[in-house]
Amino acid sequence: MTHPRRGSWLTLGACLLAVTMQMIDVTAVTVALPSIGRDLDASGAQQVWIPTAYLLAFACALLTMARVGEVFGRRTVFVTGTALFAVTSMLCAYAPTVELLVLGRVLQGLAGAAMSAQTVAIVTAAYSGTRRTIAFALYGGTAGLAGLAGPSICALLLHLDIFGTGWRALFLINAPIALAAVAIGRRFVSPGSEHVRVGSGGRFDPVGAALWSIGALLIVYPVMASSSFVAALPAVVLGLATLTGFTVWERRRRAAGAHVMVNIGVFGERGFSLGCTVSALVYGTFTGFILTMSVTLQTGLGNSASTVGAITVPFALGAVVASVAAPVSFRRWDSRVVAAGAAAMGISLFVLGVTTDYLDRAGFSWWMAIPLILVGAGLGSVIAPLQSTIVAGVEPHSLGSASGILPTVQQVGSAVGTATTGAVYFALLPSEPVAADYLASQRTVLFGLAATMVVATMIAAALPRGDRRPADRDPSMVSTGAP
Repeated sequence: MTHPRRGSWLTLGACLLAVTMQMIDVTAVTVALPSIGRDLDASGAQQVWIPTAYLLAFACALLTMARVGEVFGRRTVFVTGTALFAVTSMLCAYAPTVELLVLGRVLQGLAGAAMSAQTVAIVTAAYSGTRRTIAFALYGGTAGLAGLAGPSICALLLHLDIFGTGWRALFLINAPIALAAVAIGRRFVSPGSEHVRVGSGGRFDPVGAALWSIGALLIVYPVMASSSFVAALPAVVLGLATLTGFTVWERRRRAAGAHVMVNIGVFGERGFSLGCTVSALVYGTFTGFILTMSVTLQTGLGNSASTVGAITVPFALGAVVASVAAPVSFRRWDSRVVAAGAAAMGISLFVLGVTTDYLDRAGFSWWMAIPLILVGAGLGSVIAPLQSTIVAGVEPHSLGSASGILPTVQQVGSAVGTATTGAVYFALLPSEPVAADYLASQRTVLFGLAATMVVATMIAAALPRGDRRPADRDPSMVSTGAP
């Protein structure tokens, strides 16, 4: 018989394996895009869809999958989602065309949502008190490190070219990890079945799910498919209108006592709404930065994926150090740490934009590690304390909705950031670009990302300061996200 405490830590282990796979798939694939493009003869726009399709499917399905877990049991949905994540990863690995790869990424995103939507609730049920705080610290740290290490891991796999698999190894490695998570999950995760009140609206909210998914698609897809932002504007406006309809629909269902996907009322809390906006801007900036730098260095300048991996090392180190120091700095300076981190990211991205031409010089200009470290440090300073800042004013009965909204906002931010940044980047390139064209496009994108972080800094400066949670509010109930 397994000791209860050992079982709970093995439960955490299954969740850590799941979040590791999910976060690596968010950031690592961007490094492999040039290799995928050459192998599958994919255009620049098609390459951008490879990470965007995953992020968009994940974000659209996350809220619905959380409800599926409530109805059918967290363990059942977690194990099923993890197994499907392995299957869809294999589909991606053996995709013969870029169109099938993008389809595989959509299916992988749906499976990832089913898997990831259960982890916070599973860990919450397995622990209490101090042990829960420790468990969520490990969960958040693992998610952050996996996201930051993704580009380096991909670069290593491309360099090793195991059995000639090339970029396909990035998806193949998910299979053994997922199988281990399934085995542990089936044995040690609590079933988590809940008695769900049916109410006047049934167990699910299909109209709400449709409105949310269609709205998100209408915002991101036109940016990717249209030749200009002017052409995409009508669809984007329609998407925003659809999301407004989603908000109205959810409010009416809640007033009628029916199940809602999210409690829209949490956005009435200033810290939550402002914090979600900052989170979306930061995540979108991070993924856009990794995407364009990978294409510039590999496709534009002919560097290897190892060079991209090397550049992400100082970035990751800065983020890790800042994340470790964030609890202390947050206790001393409160939400001002978030504004300072966003400002550091903006300044560092601007410096990288000014010095973009140095990327074309022989060897790596090691002094450029300084702004890269500062970009990472800024990211770590934002991510770690932002979670506490966002939920500081949220009522205890709304923490469940907050825990579903936060990762959704982060993933939508990543999807929109990837799509928008990629669209701008490739639109600036001529039909037959040379190295100088890639550098010029990269410079413009970096300046744009720096400007985005200026906006994020201004919003972060308006975050409430000095809020304190009531004694019965457990911050570990809220999902910890990472880029």
